[in-house]
Amino acid sequence: MLQAKHQLSAPQEQNKQACFEQIPLFIMKNEDEQLLLNSPDADWYRILYYFPWKNYREYGAIYYNSLRDYNIKQIKNNVSEVENTIESKHEATQRILFDRPTISKTTPPMYQEKYDNIDIASYVNPNYISPGNVPMQIAGRSPKDFFAMFKSFIGVAIMGLPANPENVHMQLISNPAFARVCGFTPKNNDGHYRQTDVPSIRKIQQFDMIMEKYGIWEMVKIEEVKQNLNENVIQKENELVGDTTHYHAHSQFITVSYIDENGKEKKKSQSKVTKNCGCQDKENCQHPYVLCDDGAGTIVKSNGKMFFGHKASVIGFPKQGIPLDARAVTDGATHDRETIIPHLEIFFDQYPIISSTDIDRFLYDAAASDTKLKTQMKDTFEIELKASLNPRRKKTITENLPQGMEKITPYGNVICKGGHEMDYQGIRYETEKFIYQAPSNETGSSVCQSCQFKNDCCPNANDRRVINISFDVLPHIDSNDPPMAKRFKAIMTRRPSVERMIKMLKCDLSDDRLKKRGNSAFQAYLDKTMIAFHILLRN
Repeated sequence: MLQAKHQLSAPQEQNKQACFEQIPLFIMKNEDEQLLLNSPDADWYRILYYFPWKNYREYGAIYYNSLRDYNIKQIKNNVSEVENTIESKHEATQRILFDRPTISKTTPPMYQEKYDNIDIASYVNPNYISPGNVPMQIAGRSPKDFFAMFKSFIGVAIMGLPANPENVHMQLISNPAFARVCGFTPKNNDGHYRQTDVPSIRKIQQFDMIMEKYGIWEMVKIEEVKQNLNENVIQKENELVGDTTHYHAHSQFITVSYIDENGKEKKKSQSKVTKNCGCQDKENCQHPYVLCDDGAGTIVKSNGKMFFGHKASVIGFPKQGIPLDARAVTDGATHDRETIIPHLEIFFDQYPIISSTDIDRFLYDAAASDTKLKTQMKDTFEIELKASLNPRRKKTITENLPQGMEKITPYGNVICKGGHEMDYQGIRYETEKFIYQAPSNETGSSVCQSCQFKNDCCPNANDRRVINISFDVLPHIDSNDPPMAKRFKAIMTRRPSVERMIKMLKCDLSDDRLKKRGNSAFQAYLDKTMIAFHILLRN
């Protein structure tokens, strides 16, 4: 049986005082709709089929106003004033290099886009738009439906594909059920334009660009997270966890030589520079040079691995494993520890429902193992920073050890000659010593009783060996928060949850290979992924 759902568009009467919605005159259903609705593997279809479009009316109005503003600016071809100076490509490369946060201390490490403002008066009322009902145009073709376009991007992300225009267009032209549930119809061969036709790749790219340029993706992301917090879909916790991850850039790099403040010659990788103007003689025009892919830098990973790409900072709740924010780092080469405090400042500002007073500690990896940073966190937010220990080239200690001990690892673990790791017990602050004792075996008795080295190690011990290690032997260990303690280890077992958050955002709902350049596009990419995640979480 052929069954497909269709609803006629409401008349576009912008001057009416109340919103009028056309009731369906007839309903048609396709057989594949029921199959997809009942399929346990088609979450994307159920979410799009029952999509609560009324919650997104405000963003639809902002989009239509932004689209009109953008088109007017394109017609006027406004060109911002530029200085009457001409710089060479080499001079521009050096200027941009010294503006990067990895060199300049005044450039913020976390990316914050300055979105375009709408210069025209708003003319679209949110109450007068709905799926299939777009604002009336004085001239030209009617714009594509915001709700259909928005559902297309979110649906692709929910499917587990990167939410870029290419994937959206491919799904719309190759998957009729997807196009239909979003609100589009296949194109006719008669050549006549219909507002409901599946949009071209250019129209999809334009929609994504407008949503990015005017900050609408970020608005929606913030509201999705707030909604889940307000509706208790996400339970508040007294801990936050954070980490960074990299995405491969859709660009190449050049190596730039420069002279640092100490007069030494150094080299740094950087994206190429170009001019975005339409001038024919770009080398002599007065428009400034800009980076082809701003934000991309060399990211150094473990084992000497390096990638040229963008870096994102992720913050979430560790116990539930839910990411709350993902933000682009201004320069991919920025060290992880430089992003922590700036990201938290943006996070608490965007989500006032979560106050810094509600958070007791912030968990991070060894990149944040810095006493100065921990003090700064305490002074700024009254939050304790817990980080995995970073021995920083400390070597294993094998000399001048207590009798019967073989070595002490850089992480403060003591290994006896019998191959047993001594259990950490606590601290004697009056003598400034760490206390260890021999562990128990499977039967609960001390391993010392059956150890072949007992006569040389602890011949007079009644039960088990106890040793003291001076603070001076392990100067890099914080005696106020030793990583050997059971409490520290129990807390840090929750830190790896951020790796699972990154995996969901980076692998399950998107891809680590970017298709667009620049921090603005990268931030929009992260926002779309976050929107899809929190919509899935709510459903």
